[in-house]
Amino acid sequence: MLPLIPLDKANHACYGGMLACLGSMHSIAVGAAVCAFFAIAKEVRDRVSGKGTPDVLDAVATMLGGVVVLAPLVAWRLA
Repeated sequence: MLPLIPLDKANHACYGGMLACLGSMHSIAVGAAVCAFFAIAKEVRDRVSGKGTPDVLDAVATMLGGVVVLAPLVAWRLA
């Protein structure tokens, strides 16, 4: 039954979480920006270089990984 999500998407989510975590050491906004930038930049690089397969869902998975990390920080700040 497992995995419920493909390995590629899970990897993107993990990297997105890591990037958001690193950026959030400065601020939550920087964490979100770093995660979004790299999510989009990686897919653009795949498209331009022809060495990868660009996929919008990969970028979404990367950003969702960032959301998992940043959402509790936002909730903590608002509390």
